[in-house]
Parts: sequence; C-alpha cells; structure tokens
Amino acid sequence: MSRHVTKEEYLNKNNAVERKKMVSGLIIVLIVVLISSVGQIMLKQGVSNVGGLKISEIFSLKLFSVLFYPLIFFGILFYAGAMILWLVGLSTMDVSFMYPLISMGYIITTFFAVVFLNEQVTLVRWLGVILIVLGAFLILRT
Repeated sequence: MSRHVTKEEYLNKNNAVERKKMVSGLIIVLIVVLISSVGQIMLKQGVSNVGGLKISEIFSLKLFSVLFYPLIFFGILFYAGAMILWLVGLSTMDVSFMYPLISMGYIITTFFAVVFLNEQVTLVRWLGVILIVLGAFLILRT
C-alpha cells in the first residue's frame, strides 16, 4: 500500500530539487567564468607575443599564423570549452539569471591581468569592476 504524499512533503522535495539545480548551475557558471578568464589571458599574451593584429590583416595570411600561435590557439579552445559548458548551464537555468553572473569574470580577468600580464589597474577601474559585480549579485537575490 502506498503512502499519500502531503502537499508540504511534495513542496519540500521540489524545493530541494530546485536548489540542487540552482547550485549545479552556479557551479557551471563559475567554471565557465574561470575557463573564459584564463582563455582571455592566453589570447592577450599570445597577441602581444605575435606583435598584434591590425584590422587590415584579418583577410591576410597573417591571420592564420596568429590563430595557430599556441597561446592564441589554446585560448580559443578554452573559449570553445566554456561555450559548451555554457550550453549545459542554459539547459537548466534561465539565461536572464545566468548571464549577469558572467560579470564575475570581470574581477577574475582583471586579477589575472594584474598577476600574469603585469597590467596596472587603477583604483577607479577596480571600483568600476566591483560595481558591475555588485549589480550581478543583486540579481542573485531574485
């Protein structure tokens, strides 16, 4: 004989499922942000190493040498991997919830730029990045 499930039990079970789905979605977003940030640093270092790329060169053979430069090539692969994980996240969460969380990448990428590229980031730029991320956390509260 099966036991009748009360409304409260049903709602609690659904809330647990929703929480698990949200946590796994947030983990996916964090991984996407990390992979994308690392990819961005690889792309910047790579393009600096090859001497840059001008708009007039995007239809020349130089584009191929730039694209296949190891740091740039792997940076592109990191972005492709991040995109695949992003699709997994989109399968479980609303894009209007997930997309603002990408702004966490501003802090991570800026931090990586300081550490790995020796970029100088002013206090005003850090404040701007922090304000953007604070806005994203407001969205998390919904």
